[in-house]
Amino acid sequence: MSEPDFTRGTLEGDIAPSPITFYRLQCDSEGCLRSYIAQGEVLDVPTRSFGGIGVFCIPEMGRFYRHVLVQKRYPHHGAVAFGHVGKALFELFKLLGVKDIAYNQPANLPYPTENPWA
Repeated sequence: MSEPDFTRGTLEGDIAPSPITFYRLQCDSEGCLRSYIAQGEVLDVPTRSFGGIGVFCIPEMGRFYRHVLVQKRYPHHGAVAFGHVGKALFELFKLLGVKDIAYNQPANLPYPTENPWA
């Protein structure tokens, strides 16, 4: 007799292709709220893996990763909203008094610490 095959509450399967907003709101070590918001999409790519998993595409992610996530020392995990809700999140974070709201900037708009000749 074998054990029953169930997930104990976890979701299994590829995330359906859709628009997404990747974001995080957190308090830093001095008690100040800070956040980031990046809009993108879940791609229609079979993962052939386990769990609830998908391949995300965020425009200019390499630059966003270096100049926001790494430089500002954000933890690895963020939240995902299934839809493009960056505009609403930005306004909400402003209402909460968040002064540092980073976002994935287009290629023609450099980050403050980005080398303009790189």
